[in-house]
Amino acid sequence: MVKDIIEKTIMDSENFSMRSVMPALRLLSDGALEDVLNTNGCRYYQFLPCLIDNLKPTQIVELGGAMGVSAIMMCQAKWQDFKLYSITLAEGGQEFSFIADNYPNLTKIVGDDLDLTNWPKDLDLSKTDLWFIDTDHTEAQLRAELELYTPFFKKGAIVLFDDIHLLPDMDRVWDDLKKKYDFFDCTDPLHYSGFGAIQI
Repeated sequence: MVKDIIEKTIMDSENFSMRSVMPALRLLSDGALEDVLNTNGCRYYQFLPCLIDNLKPTQIVELGGAMGVSAIMMCQAKWQDFKLYSITLAEGGQEFSFIADNYPNLTKIVGDDLDLTNWPKDLDLSKTDLWFIDTDHTEAQLRAELELYTPFFKKGAIVLFDDIHLLPDMDRVWDDLKKKYDFFDCTDPLHYSGFGAIQI
């Protein structure tokens, strides 16, 4: 059950040491660093590398990479035998701008995730073990992404959703997902605005 995996990872994340990670976060803004250091009820950044260590995925896809904070944290996992593909919209040169180091297992893509032609031609999305969806937090956007990407969700894959309770329309999508999949709402303690996981 996805609940068991997530609960174990939450416990592991309580002991995640940020000391070795801090050099990789040197370009973060003060606000982003506050999030990562969990000074405001946002612990999913520590959760992400711990989940990778538990799942040992070979392929991860992130929709909504923004300036790259989540990608940095995922690349801090002890388990490194994975490829991470992160896509984000163009943001006037700010896209992935917090990533100072080179991560050979990270592919950064600037473009609209609703256009499949933006992905590398050799990427097989159906081989993805872990998905992280953190884009524009609207019902229309999330439903469009689910319509496009659900055919690529393989059995056993875990899909993470950030900000699932940010707005009422996001709750509607989450309620629909709960009817279809094994799910776990881990808003407390991971993110005050909502954080959920489903397993295909």
